[in-house]
Amino acid sequence: MTFNLHKIALTSFVVFGLGAAPALADCHGDWDTNQDAMLDQTEYGTAYGENAWFDERDLDADGFLTEDEYNTGLYQSYDRDEDGLFSTEEQEVGYRATEDYGVWDGDADGALTEDEFGTGLGEAGTFGTWDADSDGLLSQDEFGTGVYGGYDADTSGYLEETEVGAYCDDYGEEGFWDF
Repeated sequence: MTFNLHKIALTSFVVFGLGAAPALADCHGDWDTNQDAMLDQTEYGTAYGENAWFDERDLDADGFLTEDEYNTGLYQSYDRDEDGLFSTEEQEVGYRATEDYGVWDGDADGALTEDEFGTGLGEAGTFGTWDADSDGLLSQDEFGTGVYGGYDADTSGYLEETEVGAYCDDYGEEGFWDF
C-alpha cells in the first residue's frame, strides 16, 4: 500500500465545493492578512504559532514534540470519545477519512489501540518526514509546516478554494484541531 503522509496526519477530506472567500471568512479569515482569500505559509505559520494543540501535546514543555508525544497527541485527537480506541465510527465520522486504517488493526477488532496507531504512524514515516533537521524532535515550526503541507494538496504554497474547505472543517467548532 502506498502511504501518503498527508492522509495519516490530517486525513483526506471530502470537500463540499465551498467558495474560498466565504469559507475562509467563516473560519479564521483574520489569518488572511493580505485579504486574498487564500492562506500562504507565512500567514498560516504566524497564526498557527498561537495554536494550543502543540503546547498541550508537548508534555515535557521543552518546545519540541518527541515521536511519542506526536503519536500520542494525534491519537488523542482522533479518539474523540476518549474511550482509548480509535473506532471505525471515529475513522469515518467527522474526518471523512478515506485512509484504510484497517491495515494497522493488528487484532482485526475494528478499532485501533494507541499502540496499533503509533506503530502504523511510525511505519508511515510522517514524523521523520516532518523533522526537517533530523534531530528526532519536531519544533513548532516543523509541525506547522507539516500540517500546512497536509492541507496544501496541490503544493502551490497557498490554501485555495478546495483546500480551504478541508481546513475549515478541521479548525471549526468540534473540528480536529478545535481551538
